[in-house]
Amino acid sequence: MAIKRRKLALMDVGHGVARHRWKLLMKNLPRAVAALSMLGLTTCSDALKPDVQFLASNVYFIVGGQDITIPVVAIRGPDHTFNLGGRPKPKKSLRQTLESEASDPRNPMKKDSLDLSVRQYQYAYEHLESTKICALLTRTWSQAVCRGEHRGLLRRMPEKFDLVDRAKLDLLRNHITVGRERRYDQVRNMAIQPGVTEIGCDRGSRFCTAMVEALPGLLAVWTVWSDETTGATAESMAATQGASIVQFVRRALGPVEDLSLVDAD
Repeated sequence: MAIKRRKLALMDVGHGVARHRWKLLMKNLPRAVAALSMLGLTTCSDALKPDVQFLASNVYFIVGGQDITIPVVAIRGPDHTFNLGGRPKPKKSLRQTLESEASDPRNPMKKDSLDLSVRQYQYAYEHLESTKICALLTRTWSQAVCRGEHRGLLRRMPEKFDLVDRAKLDLLRNHITVGRERRYDQVRNMAIQPGVTEIGCDRGSRFCTAMVEALPGLLAVWTVWSDETTGATAESMAATQGASIVQFVRRALGPVEDLSLVDAD
C-alpha cells in the first residue's frame, strides 16, 4: 500500500512538472511569435516561419566612418544592457528600418554600433525553413559559417561581438557584464591602438571585456573568460579572437569581400 501511495505521489509530481512546463511554453510562445513578427522575420501563413529571403539579404552601414556590409541574419539584439531612461517604443520595426535606411549600398545607414553574430545561421530559428538561408547568402564567408563549414581564422572567431564607433564609447555605459559591472568602466582607460587587443576584467567573475580597434575609428568589443577545462586564460582567448576579428572586419565586411578569407589559417 505504501509503495502504491509513493507511485501515486510521483505521478502527481510528474503531472505537476508537466503542467508547469506547458504553462511556461504557452506563456512564452506569444512572446517568441511577437518578437519574430516585430523583426519582420515571419510570413503571414506561418507565424513561426522565418522570411529567409529577407534574412539572407545584405544591409549596409557606416560605423565609425567605416563601411560595413552584412546579411540581416548576422544582426543580433543587444545583450547585457539596461535602460534607465524609459525610452519610447520604436515607431518602425527592425525590418522596416533596415529596408528603408540600410538596403542601398550607395546610401548606407549611419550607426553608432552594431551587434553581430557569427554562427551557423541555418539553425538561427527553430524551423526547417532556416536551412534555406545558406544558399541565399551572397558572401562566401557567410555561406561557410551558415553551413558550419568554416575553419581556420573564421573558426577562431567569437560567436558574438559588437562594432562600436570609437567616438561613441560612452554607449558602453549601458552595457552590463556577467559580473554586473559596466563595460565602459573596464575599457575607458585602454590605450586603444590599431590591431592591439586589450582586456578589462570583472572583480567578481572570470569574465572580461576585450576590445580592439579593427579599423581606424571602429572598435570591436566582446566577452572573454578563463576556461578551466582547457586551461586557456582570458588574455590568450582575447589575443587569439582579437586577431581574427581584425582580419574578419577588414577582409569580410567591407564593400568588397576578400574571397580568400575562408581559407585563411
